[in-house]
Amino acid sequence: IPAGVSKPDAQRKRDSAQPQLWILPTGGGLAYGDFTLDDSTRAFLLQHLPELKDPLTRGAAWVTLWEEVMDRRVPASSFIDLSMHALPREDTEQNVQLVLSYVSDAFWTFLSESQRREIAPQFEQILRSGIDRSNSSSMKATYFSAFRSTVTTPEGIAFLDRVWRKQDKIPGLMLAEPDEAAMALDLAVRSVPAASAILEEQRGRFMNPDRKARFEFVMPALSDRQETRDAWFENLRDLKNRRREPWVLEGLQYLHHPLRAAQSEKYIRPSLDLLVEIQRTGDIFFPTRWMNATLGGHNTRSAADVVRTFLNDHKNYPIRLRRIILQAADELFRAAS
Repeated sequence: IPAGVSKPDAQRKRDSAQPQLWILPTGGGLAYGDFTLDDSTRAFLLQHLPELKDPLTRGAAWVTLWEEVMDRRVPASSFIDLSMHALPREDTEQNVQLVLSYVSDAFWTFLSESQRREIAPQFEQILRSGIDRSNSSSMKATYFSAFRSTVTTPEGIAFLDRVWRKQDKIPGLMLAEPDEAAMALDLAVRSVPAASAILEEQRGRFMNPDRKARFEFVMPALSDRQETRDAWFENLRDLKNRRREPWVLEGLQYLHHPLRAAQSEKYIRPSLDLLVEIQRTGDIFFPTRWMNATLGGHNTRSAADVVRTFLNDHKNYPIRLRRIILQAADELFRAAS
């Protein structure tokens, strides 16, 4: 029963013989606002969302449930459990992309390390099954990208390593030079035994000189030696080393990868200290992207405290930059609360 809302409330009559199971705000996918589900709707969607017949309604339900995760009304583990139940049945590519983006975020931001270990084997199997059964190359690429970014089990990492070495092939999926580079970086950040050799071999594979130069710039941010990573970050204080902003951002994302978050927390405060200069010397969007790359891999209370302390220490900080920091820290604050 659709109900349009143009006033503070809306009422629609329904057949009393039909039970009211659930109410989905923004069911048509057009509304904008902060929607809170009632308990019965929340419970219904966590059990039956994959059964909804209309793809748009399913997509709207996923968006609304994700907001419930963000507001801590639905545990991230429950959301991921539902996703693993739904993905094998979902045939609309946009919904698959949406769900996998949410699950990747939930996996790294809202799960503890022990929860990730528990859920990873089943989740990786679902992703690999999705790769195998997908008919389109774009759907295969979506599943493989999610697998590459979330893989943590020894078996999964070994599979990724074989694909990078071209020992295993994925039928129907062509992997280009940027894909191989991304696999090498993702293997290195997982501290595989041959990480240094993988990076060196990948550097030798490049045919495109610009991609090779970018890869060489990012490599030290993935070193297994802390002092090398420290030196890479310190070099960013020099403007000439920040000229290639996309390169800098990619390096920062790996420097602050969730698997390296404990070692990279010490970079948060100096990154905040640099933000005024980043705004003064960089592209208009660079401050936002700088903070997103810096904070995106963190979910601990101690990391959140670093940000709050900085803001408390700078009461008269430029309002635009303060808002950029708060926006970038939103998920960190939610996860740490």
